[in-house]
Amino acid sequence: MEDQTEFFDFAKDEYDRNDSHDKVLGPSVCSYSVSFDYNKSEEWYKGSLSFKRDGKPIPVTCVKVDGVDGIDAASRAELIFHRTCEVGADVVLRPHKDLFIKQKYFPKLPDHIEIRKGVSCVCYDRFEPLKDWANKVQSKEIVPYDDQLKLPLRTRDDRLQDFWRTSIGDLIRGVRSIHAKGFFHGGLHKQSSFVFFHDKLKVINVEGSLADLSLSEQDEKKKKDLMQLRMMLDVVFKKILGSKYSWKECLKFFDNAECLDYPEFVEKLISHPLLLSSEERMGMFARYHRKWDIVGKQKAVEKALQSSDFDHFKSWNRTPVLSNMNKFMKGVYYHNSGNYSGEVTELLRYLRNLYNHYYQLKALTVNVVDVDSGVQRLFPGFLELLYTHLEKL
Repeated sequence: MEDQTEFFDFAKDEYDRNDSHDKVLGPSVCSYSVSFDYNKSEEWYKGSLSFKRDGKPIPVTCVKVDGVDGIDAASRAELIFHRTCEVGADVVLRPHKDLFIKQKYFPKLPDHIEIRKGVSCVCYDRFEPLKDWANKVQSKEIVPYDDQLKLPLRTRDDRLQDFWRTSIGDLIRGVRSIHAKGFFHGGLHKQSSFVFFHDKLKVINVEGSLADLSLSEQDEKKKKDLMQLRMMLDVVFKKILGSKYSWKECLKFFDNAECLDYPEFVEKLISHPLLLSSEERMGMFARYHRKWDIVGKQKAVEKALQSSDFDHFKSWNRTPVLSNMNKFMKGVYYHNSGNYSGEVTELLRYLRNLYNHYYQLKALTVNVVDVDSGVQRLFPGFLELLYTHLEKL
């Protein structure tokens, strides 16, 4: 507490010196309680803040901040606190305050440990660190039954679990909001920058400012934030999935995006099939088929679909594929006598028809998730290829 005594005296003096009838001055202080293990250096501490003698303590997590690049820890913690507060995006967890915490002297407590020297930190509502959660999943301390909201990360029909699909989209939009406020994060490759709070994946510790950078430097920082987000997701997914981390739609998510201008880069990520609902994904087949119907774009679409990338989908209606279709997919295929060739353009036409039949019959309990799942099972990666080749046309 020695470091804050001077400030308490300053606040009292300001209160005593106030001679203005239209200005209110006064101190507002809090008491903190933090648990720690002095045998190890920790990234964060669980604790509580109290603002009244008899008030209910607020559970918090205090995130340790180190000095870096000539900025001392206390100044950096204050900077992170103010910038994180200023962002105000839904995906960013708002901190309560920055603190300097220090344990008082105990004869049996070694003087060299960091909590005796004092630690600067930023305090947030109590959260669960993504890093801790991922480690527990990897070690089987948490299994899918224990956390059915987030697990399994990859569903049985090769889809990204809904929590992660919506969370990744929210994170990308949230990072765009950080940039729109004139800041960048700079540490999104670290799992420690992400936490779970009230069943939402949130970002903490916004630090960088775009204010003094050129436009090209700003774009570089913004795109780097998004690429670092990709790196973090890559590490977490590999940690959880291990050898099963190989399905195409996830690995191709950021492909070719980093060469785009920043606004186009963000839009490409947000609109990627990986982040869309089943109904939105199926609707994309109808939208791409409409592009094919446009006279000025027909040749460009046909040329794109002749790319060697689509070779796997030539002769798509072979007997083994048809025999593995569910009842609804077969019904659509054989509607009007199943008049489809094995060309890739015909696969696009069939999937457009599949969506149209669903749209017409959804009141009759046709489940679009089942339709989408059947398409992904029989034609894995096809929508992602269409997106890569046709989205710009």
